[in-house]
Amino acid sequence: MTVVDQPSVLGVAPRASPPVPCDRSRILVVDDEPSIVKLFKMLLEFDLPGRNVETASNGQEAVERFRVAHHRILVMDLHMPVLDGLNAFKSIENVCREKAWEMPSVVFCTGYAPPDPVLRAVSGSRAHCLLQKPVTCDVLVEAVSSRLA
Repeated sequence: MTVVDQPSVLGVAPRASPPVPCDRSRILVVDDEPSIVKLFKMLLEFDLPGRNVETASNGQEAVERFRVAHHRILVMDLHMPVLDGLNAFKSIENVCREKAWEMPSVVFCTGYAPPDPVLRAVSGSRAHCLLQKPVTCDVLVEAVSSRLA
């Protein structure tokens, strides 16, 4: 029995603490194509001033950077070397569970047909979405800014 499951003196179980909120000033752009990373970073920094836009070139780097910074939004490609976007998403969910952290919003970006688990993730939550490449500037900025609140 964990401490959270133990009844209090009054016979009522204490509430679990709310998850630790994401750092709302941080955005992580994850893509293995350097030109896309550079463009997305530049657009987001210009249109969302005051945000710290960081980058990673694969899913494993994304998970490692997320463990340190707990970003609010991840803009993530699905097809990448080392660790793809779907498995990075699953790893980040596990990190959040382990650390009792709020799950960030993920804006998946792909030029390919997305796998079913990604479709389920985006259809089951307003926090996540899927953008098809090529992505226009306005669509990217809107997808990110609407999830910063």
